[in-house]
Amino acid sequence: MSAHRRFAEVSKAKDPRGTIARLLPYFAPHVGGLGLICVLLVVGTLAELAGPYLIGLAVDAFISPSGSAGPAWLAALLGPGADRRAGLSLVMLMLAVSYLVIWAMNVVQFRLMVRVAQKVLLTMRTQIFEHIQALSLSFLDTQKAGDLMSRLSNDTQVINDMFGPGLMRILRMMLGLVGIALSMLALNWRLALASYAILPIIVLATVSFSRRARKAFRQTRKTIGKVSAELQENIAGVREVQAFSREARNVIEFQVINERNRLANVEAQTLMSAFMPLLDVLSTSAYAIVVGCGGYLILNYDPPLVSVGVIVSFLAYVQRFYRPIRELSQLYGQLQSAMAGAERIFELLGAEPAIVDAPHALELPSVKERVEFDHVFFRYVEDEPVIQDVSFAIEPGQTVALVGPTGAGKTTLAHLLVRFYDVDQGALRVDGRDVREVTKSSLRGQIGLVLQDTFLFSGTVADNIRYGRLEATDDEVVEAARLANAHQFIQRLPKAYDTEIGERGARLSHGNRQLLAIARAILKDPGILVLDEATSSVDTRTELLIQRALAHLLEARSSLVIAHRLSTIRNADHILVIDEGRIVERGTHESLLALGGVYHGLYMSQFRRRERVEPEPEPGASVRA
Repeated sequence: MSAHRRFAEVSKAKDPRGTIARLLPYFAPHVGGLGLICVLLVVGTLAELAGPYLIGLAVDAFISPSGSAGPAWLAALLGPGADRRAGLSLVMLMLAVSYLVIWAMNVVQFRLMVRVAQKVLLTMRTQIFEHIQALSLSFLDTQKAGDLMSRLSNDTQVINDMFGPGLMRILRMMLGLVGIALSMLALNWRLALASYAILPIIVLATVSFSRRARKAFRQTRKTIGKVSAELQENIAGVREVQAFSREARNVIEFQVINERNRLANVEAQTLMSAFMPLLDVLSTSAYAIVVGCGGYLILNYDPPLVSVGVIVSFLAYVQRFYRPIRELSQLYGQLQSAMAGAERIFELLGAEPAIVDAPHALELPSVKERVEFDHVFFRYVEDEPVIQDVSFAIEPGQTVALVGPTGAGKTTLAHLLVRFYDVDQGALRVDGRDVREVTKSSLRGQIGLVLQDTFLFSGTVADNIRYGRLEATDDEVVEAARLANAHQFIQRLPKAYDTEIGERGARLSHGNRQLLAIARAILKDPGILVLDEATSSVDTRTELLIQRALAHLLEARSSLVIAHRLSTIRNADHILVIDEGRIVERGTHESLLALGGVYHGLYMSQFRRRERVEPEPEPGASVRA
């Protein structure tokens, strides 16, 4: 199925222009702030252009022994009778003012751009997070959490660094290049054309470098994502790592991945280290061209075609002309890294959810009638069926239990009911409505789900119980905990319901985590209840506490219960025995035992084992509709 393909398998040829086009809408809401930044950039650029001109003017008009009177506007400012000292002082004052304007413009520009960039970063990360939340399990099951986290955090930060202050620097330098080129042409077109002589060489070198750099920096973003994925996986599974003494082996595997990232960065930086010295040599040669051509225009013409002051201005302009080119080349590495990060982000945003609401999906009203599986077929992978022609119904208030060996398809049926996946053939109906014709939120809002691998979130005990019903009062939270037989152990915690339980509930035992998960389902008060191995990993005493709570919870609810411990479902209204995706037996506990088939064999093997280590549950403690 296409939804299961990894990013690396579905990625297309990279399109820098398309990537930039997709980035622009993020900046569109901030067009006012960006417009003000552009105005400030123009003012700052004009102030920067004034500096070399004023220095050359000072040399020609007031420092050179054969100095001229200067331009008319300067003579008008000085007034009649002003000496050279006064003129030089005025030009130096104007130069100081230009530097002050440059400083002020840069400060304001930077602050405005940082605000815009942070808002863009906020929008982008929120959109990515929202998109990941909406993606289907069929997609997320094939991805590494660490790589997704790298796209959400690292790649967005690289984009922020580049298209925030970095973008402002690029715009300022581009404006400066255009302004300097025009200023040099206005001062002396012959000297200007000579100064531009090395530009074609720089352009050719940059184009050649960019083609190789883009690939290199894309590889650095890809490998750092794999490093993040490996770190996240090993931190999350640290108990298993230590329990199986995998530390040394995992370090070796991490070193391999980390080495690939190192090599990718070395390749990218090697390209930069070869390119930047070339730019230094080319930009330095521009000074020699200005001095040589300027001297020629002075020595070989009478009157000279250029003044000493103009040459001084040109030297300053050339420095400012090729310095931005060098800095742009340095920023090019950051730009390529940002573009690679943006490509990875848009690759993620381009992943479409497999489970979406139909165009005219309806809100599912409160569940009152039956849940029906009608000739359902399903597969995760093409030509590998997991569910085959399964049909059964859960009437209002009934409990239907699923039993069978691991991998038989029991959990998959529960996932289909919650619509984590859609059936391939057949139909799944709730109150006579196909679940594909109602909104996901209205369907899932009426289902309470307790999974085998209980997942709790960082926060307090109360936060986790209230997770599916945020408006619940404290009294309702406590009552749900009482019904789940969790109140007693919660009261023993340091801060009771306000106790922080750590990431994934790490500070609680497995049994207590399951009790909280059941309390969470009780508080939600769903019309349909799904218990997937809800008591499969707890001790007998905890199991009895849970079963007594569930006996009350399951009243008047359509319930689907999956358990390996057959004692937990002996009083269910119907028991379905699943094997290789098919229903091979169905009936009540007593009728299936009398049948002497698969269920009878499972029951006898389990209770022979359990009778050796623990007593059977008390009568009435098992799941009851």
